[in-house]
Amino acid sequence: MNMWLPPKKRPQPDEVIDNVWRVDALWSDCRTRFGQNGPFLFGAFCAADAMYAPVVSRLHSYGLEVGSVSRAYMGAVMALPAWAAWWEAALKEPWVMKGNEPDWPLVRGIAAR
Repeated sequence: MNMWLPPKKRPQPDEVIDNVWRVDALWSDCRTRFGQNGPFLFGAFCAADAMYAPVVSRLHSYGLEVGSVSRAYMGAVMALPAWAAWWEAALKEPWVMKGNEPDWPLVRGIAAR
């Protein structure tokens, strides 16, 4: 995952899109069934939200489409002070995994929250 990769739509294989829709369905189900008391998967922020934070980052960076319930959930995660601290720390990392960057060699773009 690359938190300073500028968010934009990037073509993905069908398998990736299928997995995105599975995550979208899971998040929407959790929010609908258990999320009445807050903006996170089970209402209040919990370990599940922390574990899905990297997925939120990837969906955001790759401009992948999700439904409105999942998009609102992603917004709640990205609005956390902990997200901002994580983002700032990631921007300070000096190393790059060349073979894993979708826009290599132009990977040091301006991060957009």
